Amino acid sequence: MENEIPHPKRHNLEPFRDTGEARVLRLWLNIIFMVGAIVGLVLYFYFDERETAKWVILGSCVFKFVELVLRIMKK
Repeated sequence: MENEIPHPKRHNLEPFRDTGEARVLRLWLNIIFMVGAIVGLVLYFYFDERETAKWVILGSCVFKFVELVLRIMKK
């Protein structure tokens, strides 16, 4: 097969390198978001605190949006 086309190198398989100055801040924002989401789900499904759970989940989403903005700005 002499007409074989070489396969391009796939850069998306390389390990993720996050060297931005806000890396640690983004990590903590993600942790706060995940803990808040889990607490909100537990409140919603196990304690019948539906209104409180909604506010906890919405509050944790604020942390995720801040992290998203930092990631988009590549800080």
